[in-house]
Amino acid sequence: MPARRDILTGRFEFPFRGWGPLEHGDRDLPGALTKAGRPTYLITDHYHLFEHGSGNYHFHFNGWQFIRGHENDAWETDPSIEPRWPAPEKTKCHFRWAQYWRNTAKWRAPDGTWADERDTFTAQTFRAAGEWLERNRGLHDKDFFLTIDHFDPHEPFDPPAPYDTLYTDGEIPAERVRWPIYGKADRYTEAELRDIRALYAGKVSLVDAWFGHFMRKLEELKLLETTAVVVTTDHGHLFGEHGMIGKPGSGHGDSTLYQPMAHIPLMVYHPDFKSQAGARRTQLVQPVDHYPTILETLGVAQDGQRLHGRSLLPLLGSSEAKNREYACFGKYGEAIHVTDGAWTLAKWPPDRERNEPLYWYSAHPPEFIVPRGLGPFDGARLRYPVDHVRGPADDGLWFLPEDYAQERNVAAERPREYARLRGALGQFLSEVKAPGEQGVRLGIADGNVKRET
Repeated sequence: MPARRDILTGRFEFPFRGWGPLEHGDRDLPGALTKAGRPTYLITDHYHLFEHGSGNYHFHFNGWQFIRGHENDAWETDPSIEPRWPAPEKTKCHFRWAQYWRNTAKWRAPDGTWADERDTFTAQTFRAAGEWLERNRGLHDKDFFLTIDHFDPHEPFDPPAPYDTLYTDGEIPAERVRWPIYGKADRYTEAELRDIRALYAGKVSLVDAWFGHFMRKLEELKLLETTAVVVTTDHGHLFGEHGMIGKPGSGHGDSTLYQPMAHIPLMVYHPDFKSQAGARRTQLVQPVDHYPTILETLGVAQDGQRLHGRSLLPLLGSSEAKNREYACFGKYGEAIHVTDGAWTLAKWPPDRERNEPLYWYSAHPPEFIVPRGLGPFDGARLRYPVDHVRGPADDGLWFLPEDYAQERNVAAERPREYARLRGALGQFLSEVKAPGEQGVRLGIADGNVKRET
């Protein structure tokens, strides 16, 4: 959800608060486009968009379609549906599997596998998107905005045949871990880890196949002559790297945002830049850049709000176009990372036992990750004091061209690069008007801090 707020508002969230809904004052992308008269629509199987504590991201679309049942969606409650666990609960498989099984039982064959690939959430989502294009042919001569927020290839890693065996290496375990538990990877054997990776890869291929179905629909309707397509995601996943699995943090182990978590894909097709088809770019871009890019693509002016993102259209036209020198990223209350594309620094609080001062700036109290019951609400500053668990890690510095896996921390060996990136991080916090105490927490500022209210 933090990544979605970055995308839909063009502003960084992690220095101020974490997982949660849009704020009352947020001017989000679908709202801006709808106000400007552009048709907007959301097709999704992502239940967090509708969930208590985070569920208002669909409000400003002209219309939306919610495909029920993925992951822990509170949908089916039939007690007669007995969950069939793929691996032992608590030790191997996430406890939420029981809800997922009840949600999907009606689509399964007697052996527990998917009976028909077309019933998977991936197929349902992209088929729904293609059907929307068919039904709304009257919009094709207008600048419309269609968002497909598909949950996969998120866990549980439960692809149908033949995708479930496409990438297996050797004998398939009798108990396949389709929903691994976040944290340290040593709870799984090497054979289990290989099979988890194979199931994930199979789900990626399932998404590829049905995204292809959607792209063929765009071709059939001759929409690619006038329609831009942007493909990205919110985060990656660890599969044993650094001894971790999943999205660790908040007590689940080392939550440094290593490359497999933070270096996400971005693919753009734009009919105005066909001469650049297949080209790659090396400039640093971030999710906040989507907001101004889409506004400019659809010819909608920004309404004067201060954005952290920058339009990517110049980069689509030229590999020499300038964007940002540094990219800063992080997860609320933990490390803040900064990279120039070659060097990456993870800056943690200097004291492992302390993670303060830290405040949650929001009109909405935390509902996820951070404990509730945080004391009095300062209505003037919308500020909650937070006691937030941080990962057991120290500052890290890596040179990615030689160490993309980030296995060799050279923070002590390269003080000049460390200082340069540390300075860039301080500049970032200043530019985005982050709460002053963030610099104190990270050991890059003194205690005399103020923040605009």
